[in-house]
Amino acid sequence: MELRAAELVKEWRAGTYRPAYLFVGEDVSAQLEAAAALKAALKPDSFNLAEFSGDIDPAAVVSEAMTMPVFSDRRLVVVRSPRLPAEARAALIAYLKRPSASTTLVLLSDERKIDPRDALVKAASAAGAVCLFRPLREEDASARLQAQARQAGKRLAAEAAQALVAEAGTDWAILKQELEKAALFAGDRPEIGLEQVAACLGYHKSADPFALPRLVQARSLKAGLEQARRLLGEGKPGEQAFRVLAQIASAAAKQLRAKRMLKAGLGQAEIFKALRLNEYYDRDFLAILARLSEKRLRRDLRLCLDAEVALKSRSWLAPALELERLLVDICAPA
Repeated sequence: MELRAAELVKEWRAGTYRPAYLFVGEDVSAQLEAAAALKAALKPDSFNLAEFSGDIDPAAVVSEAMTMPVFSDRRLVVVRSPRLPAEARAALIAYLKRPSASTTLVLLSDERKIDPRDALVKAASAAGAVCLFRPLREEDASARLQAQARQAGKRLAAEAAQALVAEAGTDWAILKQELEKAALFAGDRPEIGLEQVAACLGYHKSADPFALPRLVQARSLKAGLEQARRLLGEGKPGEQAFRVLAQIASAAAKQLRAKRMLKAGLGQAEIFKALRLNEYYDRDFLAILARLSEKRLRRDLRLCLDAEVALKSRSWLAPALELERLLVDICAPA
């Protein structure tokens, strides 16, 4: 049986535990969080808990799984081994055909997807459940951050959540750490805003991660150059260059998407929701877009691609100079 993570937790809270679980997917931190939730629900002591990681001894895992619990109803065995060798897989498949009813075996794998033809997947599904932990989408990560903040008694502003995801990515373990730091910066204030997020990410207020894309969208050359220089100054220009380039390219790509959405008849509310735009900070987005043609936007994206290829293939180029040249080309009058 294939279950979602939320369904697993619901079962555990109801006191239902299957003989086996196979966790699959790229979001390793979410897998570990689920395993921790199961451990918290079962509360096994040292006599009824066995954990394995890395290169495992399959015989030892099966032996632990077959051991009867000591003064408890259930035993927990957790195996974290991203790539199980053939011998270990065969031993686990054989065990899963007749698993111990008093043991819960959890297998954590970083396989990207569930392969229904895989013998281990079939065995785990028949004995218990298989759960796929997909990487969080940006909008899901932002929503989860806001929910986590509410649990801590704080309100996380939407633009602050978006900034965290834009800079830290969608790995939940990293996002949780950054949110905790932002909450500390917020102190007694009930809301965590963009200023606190920028501070915990190491930015100055004037160098927040949304400033450059908005300046590029407005084709503000002077302010855009100043902002790009600030961002490059946050670290070594060579290391920061691709982050700055990604922000420039994403600004043009977002405008091109909006142009095509307008052509398809979508309204402002639908466009803002699809592109995760802020009604206040991006209030001039469509007015600016009206001055730009689709041909111009396609050209701007091509310039970004050419700059990326040049920086990756020509190590002698000065990243800061190439990015300034790109901004001049993009912000030039039509």
